[in-house]
Amino acid sequence: MNAKMIDLKDWVPFGGGGFGDSYYHKTDDSVVLKLNKASVPARRALIEFQRSKAVYEMGIPSAQPFDYVTDGKRYGMTVERIRGKESFGRIIADNPHRLEELACTTAEYAKALHSMPCDTEIFDSSALRVREIIGDSMALPDDIKARLIHYIDELEPATTCLHGDINPCNIIMADGKIYWIDLGDFGYGDPMLDFNHLSHMSAYSPNPLLKQLFHMDRKMLSRFYDVMGRHYYGPRWDGPELKEKMSRITQIMAGEAMCLFPQAYHVNLPFLQRKRILTQVNLFIGDHIRPYENH
Repeated sequence: MNAKMIDLKDWVPFGGGGFGDSYYHKTDDSVVLKLNKASVPARRALIEFQRSKAVYEMGIPSAQPFDYVTDGKRYGMTVERIRGKESFGRIIADNPHRLEELACTTAEYAKALHSMPCDTEIFDSSALRVREIIGDSMALPDDIKARLIHYIDELEPATTCLHGDINPCNIIMADGKIYWIDLGDFGYGDPMLDFNHLSHMSAYSPNPLLKQLFHMDRKMLSRFYDVMGRHYYGPRWDGPELKEKMSRITQIMAGEAMCLFPQAYHVNLPFLQRKRILTQVNLFIGDHIRPYENH
């Protein structure tokens, strides 16, 4: 599929994240441009566009994708602009008393999503996708790679829908309606794969990064994750069986994060020193947990 050429002179930047930037069109206020960094392969942008389109056509509440695009160097897509939207992360940052309410709402929307069977001909297995990323990585020592792959291979197969990156800024509210956004990692598998990305981030990422990405510090994000998990799993949340499984999957997601770090590295976040990040994640995966000091 060929990407449609766009001219960045027609667009105005308004935000960004680890993998790219977002733009409003100067004359057409019904559309938003999401453009990845040059370090992100074109194929990733194409896959994100195709997955987002398929998710929208399934009836899952999300913005409508329009075109797969490029400016000649970077790749991305144009999507429907949802007016007046606020992420749950931003709402909680401005209204901390709403944290529990919105964490429970996220859990309910996650339950609804995870109850849907996924078309395995359109989407791929989230577990196998992570397995490939870890297996192909040059960033992880062989013994750690082998252990993480073993953990992945022991997961029970499942074909339920997964968002791929559930966090407070990937669920938004506008005019009383709730939508999922950032659907490039959508797939199928064990629902806990959706939870433990947030678990790792809330426990071990530096506060400046968490505030940049989620508008929350580590304490608030950890509380959001705990409330969400308790609402989703009930009494099982504190049980030893679930905690053991969570520990293994969290190590898997930490390994994936380290493998993807070169693509996600943001030059405007100087506190993210590559050596420091790799050391911390290595220690975490190696079961020698050393949390970041407070920032």
